[in-house]
Amino acid sequence: MPQYKLHYFDIRGMAEPARLIFHFAGQEFEDLRYDRQAEWPKVKPTSETGKAPWLDVDDERIYESLALTRYLGRKFNLAGKDEMESAQIDSIVDTCKDFFDEVQSYLSVKRARSEGNLEELRPKYDETCKKWYTYLQSRLDKAKSGFITSKISWGDFLLAEGILTMQNFDEEFAGKYPKIVEYKDRVYSHPKIKEYIEKRGDLLY
Repeated sequence: MPQYKLHYFDIRGMAEPARLIFHFAGQEFEDLRYDRQAEWPKVKPTSETGKAPWLDVDDERIYESLALTRYLGRKFNLAGKDEMESAQIDSIVDTCKDFFDEVQSYLSVKRARSEGNLEELRPKYDETCKKWYTYLQSRLDKAKSGFITSKISWGDFLLAEGILTMQNFDEEFAGKYPKIVEYKDRVYSHPKIKEYIEKRGDLLY
């Protein structure tokens, strides 16, 4: 049995979908969480890319969050049922990444990580949200399973994490996109991850 070590910070962030996969699968793993100030400067040189997260699988190492999450999804039967479904998962996950790239400027100001005028940034943010979540809802409607394909997948874990982050930083989000929040709650209520979700604490991101 492979030995898994997941390296990241003590936040949900880009490693949380992988953590959800491990808990879903009932697979033991080392969940190594580094404090950004106290520990990361010492740990960073051990990362060949200088970035986190990364996943150690015995003596192999996988960098980049999407690559390692996709690997785990396939490993633990959380990919699509066929090539088309797997492609659709990849497509919607990549589209989600593009969405967060577009709204990053607004969220960065909202999180007090950079300076800017929220009122000026809000119209573009609202437009981008509407376009993305309308598309996501159309995919859910087409799948008719409650998830983005015929069964729950690693993509659903990643999307649910993104939705939670949006809720945490946009007090109007749930009112504007109730069905999207219902989708997130559906993912989180799956019996194989529900207990972990309830115990992990209220992490903003």
